[in-house]
Amino acid sequence: MYCICCKKDNVKPLGPYSREKISEEDLLWKKEKRGDDTLTINNEMIDNGIIHIIDAGYGSSHDGNQLIIAICDECIDKNLDDATILFYNDYMFTDKTYIEESVDKSKQIYRRRKNLDNLTDGNS
Repeated sequence: MYCICCKKDNVKPLGPYSREKISEEDLLWKKEKRGDDTLTINNEMIDNGIIHIIDAGYGSSHDGNQLIIAICDECIDKNLDDATILFYNDYMFTDKTYIEESVDKSKQIYRRRKNLDNLTDGNS
């Protein structure tokens, strides 16, 4: 799938796509009921980035829309470094020190960027 930042087709679903010969297109729009759960692209292994379904909340001109987006690992790194993307949590690892330090770093970069934007835009 194409990265939302660099526009390169370099984010690839791995999951059953590689085992069961499911096309990338079918995997992106997959809705498979398994027990009480519905499996989607959000449940698949992805190579070189993230593919995820995002929900447009109230206030957006896309209220209620669900959109599939992808971002490659390289663009994630660049966008974390300049606070375009913010670190929120790590659901796989429970090292509280690492998580707290990562959140604090993300907040610090975010604040710095917002303050610089306010200075250069003339807003105080």
